[in-house]
Amino acid sequence: MKRRIFHAFAVLLFVVSCKESVKKEVLTGPLELHIAMEEIQPAYGFSKSELIPLELNDRSLIGAIDKIIVEKDKIYLLDKEITKSVLCFSTAGNFLFNINRLGEGEGEFSKPFDLNLFNESLQILDIIQKKVLVFDLEGNFKEEKAIPFEEQIVNFFPINQDLTAYHMDGRSFGSEETDFIRVFDNRDATISIQGVSDIGSTDAYQVPIEFSGHAGNVRFLHAWTDTIFKISEKKIEAEYILNFGSDRLTKEIKKLPLMDMRKYIMENPYVFNAANLVENEEYLSFQWTRSKAGYANSEDQTYVSYFKKSTAALSHFPLSVNWLGSVNLQGPIYGAEDWFFAYMDYEEWNGLSEPHRQDLIKQNPNVNTGFLDAGNPIIVKYRLKEE
Repeated sequence: MKRRIFHAFAVLLFVVSCKESVKKEVLTGPLELHIAMEEIQPAYGFSKSELIPLELNDRSLIGAIDKIIVEKDKIYLLDKEITKSVLCFSTAGNFLFNINRLGEGEGEFSKPFDLNLFNESLQILDIIQKKVLVFDLEGNFKEEKAIPFEEQIVNFFPINQDLTAYHMDGRSFGSEETDFIRVFDNRDATISIQGVSDIGSTDAYQVPIEFSGHAGNVRFLHAWTDTIFKISEKKIEAEYILNFGSDRLTKEIKKLPLMDMRKYIMENPYVFNAANLVENEEYLSFQWTRSKAGYANSEDQTYVSYFKKSTAALSHFPLSVNWLGSVNLQGPIYGAEDWFFAYMDYEEWNGLSEPHRQDLIKQNPNVNTGFLDAGNPIIVKYRLKEE
């Protein structure tokens, strides 16, 4: 996390400032979520969990998991930096295919910057070549579409057949405010609405999961912007305000020149929203990072919060050493029905005691034990245990 924050500062030092006219989003009575730091629980308790180890061969090696999408009997994984691939496995962990068409021709990408599933097709974003590539659910190329903006984008999310939300890269605005979201109307090639205003330089801290689409609702959470927005055909509105207390990074702090902001973070306690917005039928989940005494004086830690939509109850867990006494369970990175999906690296599984491993296997009688020691990450599908 430390390396990531200061890499973001380094990147911004080379970005040139520019200006653009913007519209403001409509804010209508958002609900404030108070993040109580003293109520962080030490580790997860699950009412039920399942292991999905992933088959390993020369085409299914996973370098990192940036995003997961589960559709019927298939799991699609995005690994955008290491193997630069989209990989598909069955829900039992069997490898099915990968999409790794690197190049500059039709149906090829520089790397897969983002992945969405819409209208029975996989949509892969290539920021460098400014296009979205469309594949069917078996990995066959169908078509590609040009991104409708000259400016750089970060990621995207199809709202419906006619509208697509784009996260516009705000780094060139530096300490000025800009709108991060533009909703493009494919019918008449116009921007129908735009919003989610914050300091442009906050886009130096980028995360893979900002959009959530569930039960017809599209939500967006931008890292360092402490508001969850709801996006519809007509408007963008603030739905939830994340209250991190007095140590949050205020707009005044975010406007500081980069070296002054770096000095502030080195010397002062801070909390900021780290996004990774994931939703299922019961919960909204998001992550945040905290340093109790400043970067130079204390390790920062990342936490994951779960907001229960029916009761407005909040629960918080560390993102490291949060399961079975020693496992760093990463996520959640996908939600469906009342399930969440996370993963543990193979090293985490291998580091568990033999009794722990045997107990998990007994709890998962249908697990493919041959894949458990293959070397790929292991997907963990779970339901939270409620108090």
